[in-house]
Parts: sequence; structure tokens; C-alpha cells
Amino acid sequence: MMMFSNFNPGTAFAPAATNPLFATWSDVAGLYQNAMETSAQQWMTSSAGIIQQHTLQAFVNASQACADALAKNAVTMQQKSMERLVDANQKAVGLVGKAVTEAWMGGMRPKR
Repeated sequence: MMMFSNFNPGTAFAPAATNPLFATWSDVAGLYQNAMETSAQQWMTSSAGIIQQHTLQAFVNASQACADALAKNAVTMQQKSMERLVDANQKAVGLVGKAVTEAWMGGMRPKR
């Protein structure tokens, strides 16, 4: 096995800090990285804002539609209830009228 006892990586490769071209490319990469991070952050924030806005609008629209439907249902149920009460009243008057008529006519019939 061969050993390089005098091998020092620092002597074979120049450190990045002393190489101006590498430092420039590092700065350029940092600019792109910052631009991409900012864009991604703004994209996520704006998307979240749009989702929040549309969700809130959907809840408002659903609430309004529900209130409208409940109001229409209340009117319909009130009308049906009144119709049933009128019908029951007419039947009750008919039953009472029939009972009164039978009672009155019953008194006029000859007894056997």
C-alpha cells in the first residue's frame, strides 16, 4: 500500500476564498438563489391568499344561499300550514254542521 505522507490537500487546491472567479460565481449563484427563494415565497403567499379569498367568498355565498333557501322554505311551509288549517277548519265546520243537522232533523222525525 502506497502512502503519501507529504500530501496536504490545502497545497494541491487553492481555497475558495482566495479565488476571485469562484467567489464571483458564488455571489452570482447567491443572487439566483435569493431571487428563486423570494419568487417561491411570493408564489406560495399569493396562492394562499387566493385560496383564502375564494374560500371566504364561498362561505359567504353559501351562507347567503342558505339564508335565502331557509326564507323560501319558511314561506312555503307557512302557506302549506295555513292550507292544512283551512282544510281542517272546513272539515270541522262540515262535521259540526252535519251533527247539528242530524240532531235537529232527529228531533223532527216521528218516534216509532
